Amino acid sequence: MTASVEIKGWCPGARRPMPSGDGLIVRVRPHGGALLVSALRELAEAARHYGNGQIDLTRRANLQIRGVSSETLVPLWELMASLGLLDDSAELEAIRNIVVNPLAGLDPAEWVDMRPVAAELETLLASDQALHALPPKFGFALDGGGRLPLTGLAADIRLVACSGPEAGRVAVGIVGSVESVWLGTTADADAASTSVRLARLVLQHSPTRRSADLPPHARAAVGAELGLDLSNVIATPSAAKSQRRCGIIALTDQTCAVGLGVPFGRIDSGTLARLAAMLAAHDVAEVRLSPWRALYVAAGAVTAEQLVADAARLGLVVDDADPLMRIDACSGAGCCPSTGLATRQHARVLADAMARTGFNGTLHISGCAKSCARSAAANVVLVGEGEGYHIVRNGTVKSESCGMLDPTETDVDGLFETKEKAHV
Repeated sequence: MTASVEIKGWCPGARRPMPSGDGLIVRVRPHGGALLVSALRELAEAARHYGNGQIDLTRRANLQIRGVSSETLVPLWELMASLGLLDDSAELEAIRNIVVNPLAGLDPAEWVDMRPVAAELETLLASDQALHALPPKFGFALDGGGRLPLTGLAADIRLVACSGPEAGRVAVGIVGSVESVWLGTTADADAASTSVRLARLVLQHSPTRRSADLPPHARAAVGAELGLDLSNVIATPSAAKSQRRCGIIALTDQTCAVGLGVPFGRIDSGTLARLAAMLAAHDVAEVRLSPWRALYVAAGAVTAEQLVADAARLGLVVDDADPLMRIDACSGAGCCPSTGLATRQHARVLADAMARTGFNGTLHISGCAKSCARSAAANVVLVGEGEGYHIVRNGTVKSESCGMLDPTETDVDGLFETKEKAHV
């Protein structure tokens, strides 16, 4: 695969929007991963007035408004500022990459509510000018456990609530070559300040300013300098992890969370506005974003059933068995100048083939070699080049191709009728 693509090395923001094939992309970073339903409705309207009406849900639990022009950027900023969603500078915005469990504070099974940690971390990042040197993709994952843990989410610094007799302990980790490297534990009250200290040390010792590139000797030095508790250093996944991400997730006997999947993370302004109106009609005041391109709300059991039915009519995914929620597909032709392939149209055709063949694995469709939609490995990967796709099995866009797929082919079931049927 030799396609030449431009990898920008940074993500769009609001203060620093990214040019794309359909205009400027403006990213909206909610605080603590939560938005008022009223704000969601205003953002939907803003996408129609100031953009092309298309909104993305990102893997960093953010929103992106597409198709913004230089003329409409300033009034969009003014709206975002009125909603408390505009940072003072592009530098501060770029490092405010904090992902929290979407059910934080709602899930009685969580070990630590990470929202206060996230709020303190935001304040510390804003007040420390030295930390503005962090790379734009430097990220923090704050995992309090519970039914929707952030297991597998890539981040430079990970805070994961620990199980055990001592409540409120948080494991502190960084990216390793295969899995997270745990440096020790701290009290949840100290987790934000510890993260900031760790970020400063990464800046000092990593040649790329990313934790994944800390040399082994530097990891040891960083761990020693932090002086964390090493007696319970292994972060364990939550025993209460839900088997569901979409549809109704029981929280207590009376309350539920409802996961609303957005196919490929793309929703139009009209659908989002109708969703906001529907939530408001059911007295839902807040919506949570997630790194799985799904939105979450809390409701009573009866209301949850109605929300699921109404959301399905809007075209949202409320069943984890839907193949669309196991497909990552980039924006494709018309939105990105790096490809001429209609990736998401092809994805819908392939979703039908996944259902027919009983394929329960993951599919990643990338219009080029940039891999914007997914960085993790997938069971089947299609990497666009010219008018076709290279086929990769159980790998990433960087893995060796085992064949080619012509997207005009009508019989595509063979792509999934392999030993990779089982999800890994």
